[in-house]
Amino acid sequence: MLKNDKTSGKKTKILILFICIILILFFFRGVINNVVDEAGTVFFPIQRTIYNTGNYFKETSYAVTEYKRILEENRKLKNENVKLDMAIEFNKTLAEENKRLQELLKMKETVALDLKVAKVNFRSPSNLYERFYINLGTKDGMQKNMIVLAGKTLIGKIGKVYEDYSLVDMVTGENFNLSVLTESQMLGIAKGSDEGTGELYFEPNTFENTLQLGEKVYTSGISEIYPKGLYVGYISEIDQDESQIFRSIKIKTDLDILNLNEVLVIVPKEEKEK
Repeated sequence: MLKNDKTSGKKTKILILFICIILILFFFRGVINNVVDEAGTVFFPIQRTIYNTGNYFKETSYAVTEYKRILEENRKLKNENVKLDMAIEFNKTLAEENKRLQELLKMKETVALDLKVAKVNFRSPSNLYERFYINLGTKDGMQKNMIVLAGKTLIGKIGKVYEDYSLVDMVTGENFNLSVLTESQMLGIAKGSDEGTGELYFEPNTFENTLQLGEKVYTSGISEIYPKGLYVGYISEIDQDESQIFRSIKIKTDLDILNLNEVLVIVPKEEKEK
């Protein structure tokens, strides 16, 4: 009985204490609310800073992720564009080469000469108008002094022959001399120069003042190498002195050296028969 009385008294005390706490909270809830509000006012800037900092890092992380994604997309797009540009340029190059080769084939069909197509292998930037190399040599039947054309224009002759390539000396080279005839039947010598401009100097065999600008110039046929009628160029400049005697006459060729990719080599008929 004594034990039960003690337990019952303890529960009664707890109940009374709980009721007292409720009454205190009820009567002093305004004070408590004010304390909570004041505490909120004190801690709000800290909470706001923490919240804004969290948002900043969240937004920054998102921005960095987006930036990386956009960079990666741009990189892929650039790579695709580069591939596309390369494909377009490659197709353009193939089309241009195909056009050139078709023109050369037409040339072979229309000209009463035996011709071989050769590819320009190398030309030195320091002497563009002196010499260049082609991809045909002794194994292809090449021989020294074979004539080389760029389309219908005489460009030079083979100077040296190796097994699988040859050196071509150009008509515009410094030491090149060629017997030529103009449209007005003026005979003379066309000489290359060391000026590096791709022009030749014309020295006529007569002082008759009948030459005109724009006259076409052809090989005269007075040569063991060059047949008559190969196109060389046209008269581009006539410089006269006071006595009206020719002092300097220039021949301009139609050669586009920078875009010279293929040439034609004239093969003598006896060599072709071999």
